[in-house]
Amino acid sequence: MRAEEAAALVPSPFAEQISRHDPEGGPSGADWLAELPRLLAGILDEWGLSVDGSPAWGQTALVVPVRGDVGPAALKVVWPHPEARAEHLALRAWDGRGAVRLLRADPGRWVLLLERLTIEDLGEMWDEEACRVVGGLYRELHLPALPQLPRLSAWTEQQVADLHPRLPRALATRARSLAARLVADPACDATLVHGDLHYANVLSDGTEWVAIDPKPMAGHPAFEVASMLWNRTEEMGTGPAFRYLLRRRVEVLCEAGALAWDDARDWSVVREVVNASWALADGDDARVSLAMTIVKALGD
Repeated sequence: MRAEEAAALVPSPFAEQISRHDPEGGPSGADWLAELPRLLAGILDEWGLSVDGSPAWGQTALVVPVRGDVGPAALKVVWPHPEARAEHLALRAWDGRGAVRLLRADPGRWVLLLERLTIEDLGEMWDEEACRVVGGLYRELHLPALPQLPRLSAWTEQQVADLHPRLPRALATRARSLAARLVADPACDATLVHGDLHYANVLSDGTEWVAIDPKPMAGHPAFEVASMLWNRTEEMGTGPAFRYLLRRRVEVLCEAGALAWDDARDWSVVREVVNASWALADGDDARVSLAMTIVKALGD
């Protein structure tokens, strides 16, 4: 395939989105986008793949349905950024158990060949049932940490050190106090964690639910829970209903995933305070409000 033909595989909305990304230790989104057609054409030819459907995309990756010697598959091409650097390592460690199966990888070019999944995710499943599915995946995915992974302790210490100055002082103090205790726990960096496991990052392989798009870390199992709390929040209403249903999510995730409530609560509070800090920097008042609401609902 020629690069000119491959350019037609890059949807305009994805191009517009990715072009806004500033460099994160690699090319800017715009610079990467300029080389993407050539990269796609080269990989398709080298790996003997043919396009077999319309591309899909996320925040940082293009996924092209393909066929080759392995049968139907999905070619994932990722804009280089730190959170995705170890994705291939985690997928190799899981080897299709609880996660999409990795068929081939070229880490230097940030390209993965994955098994083809359905487009069905957990977005429409009854919330408690979805939480049980995710909790079950925790049990499969949480293996001993790989030495090459970024460490949760270092991430946490950096984030709480750099909290936005407009955060309420009591909230920043609480997050820093919790973080100091959590990173001192020997379990803090002991487990391979997905890092972004929520309703939309679980798809069906036709028989079972599997995780996709990991942002793997050497971390603590309870770090995972927060990703399930800031999604589908519109279903939980407001006030006492929100508090009850949010805490019920945590309970179900802990029961299904064999996690301790206190650990899940404390890691979720730290992550939500960090989210609030990021949202303040971005001027996203709605996201700040949501983070504060979640922290309040998790309080005893």
